[in-house]
Amino acid sequence: MTIETKTLKVIGKRTMRCGGCERAVKFALKQLPGVQSVEASYKTQRIDLTLDAEALEMARVHRELDWIGYQVVEVREA
Repeated sequence: MTIETKTLKVIGKRTMRCGGCERAVKFALKQLPGVQSVEASYKTQRIDLTLDAEALEMARVHRELDWIGYQVVEVREA
């Protein structure tokens, strides 16, 4: 098990606009195997994700978010 924390930023025309959007993101990602925790903020357009990198590839996370209408990029913190 390799636990990693990732930060994603929602970009593009469709952004999170309310608490319902946050809940939709959390629900979708928590269904994926290997996800430990999810926090989403419509105010900052940020998604903080803790996952088991051996059980889940980030490409799957991106596909899931794309499926519910959100385009994201990974934020690399210095």
